[in-house]
Amino acid sequence: MIFPTVNSSRLGSLSHLSHILISLIISVLIAISVKPASAEDITMPNEYSASEKRALGFEIAQELRCPISDNRSLFDSQTQIANELKGHIFQKLDEGQSKQQIIDFMVARFGERIRYTPSFHSGTLALWVIPLGLILLAAFGGIAWIKKQQADSAPQSYENYYE
Repeated sequence: MIFPTVNSSRLGSLSHLSHILISLIISVLIAISVKPASAEDITMPNEYSASEKRALGFEIAQELRCPISDNRSLFDSQTQIANELKGHIFQKLDEGQSKQQIIDFMVARFGERIRYTPSFHSGTLALWVIPLGLILLAAFGGIAWIKKQQADSAPQSYENYYE
């Protein structure tokens, strides 16, 4: 037997649930932190057709934020810097660079703020962990509240009720 069985009479169901949730959190964090090798990791130049360049260029422009406009992607923004950056994207695609290489270049030049979805590393750990922590806190609070409601609504003896 690989995993020992848990005697639910020995551990409360809330304790058992917390062990399961902690195991799930650890599994998710490990899965997120492991980056599989992909074709984009290879630095060989890519050759794109005109339609592939157009689609990939627009995809990259939609994933990056305009440095000047508030909450607008490069794709949606018509500022001068956004137009120049879109030109850089297509120029780098002409050079055969991959999507990841172009995004890395933009992040190196403008910082992590240019991404709509920040990457997972020590500097952005709080952005990923705090929402997960709030969800878990709400789940534990909800479970505790339900347990309290069930304990409060337990049948009471009515022997002394009419005295």
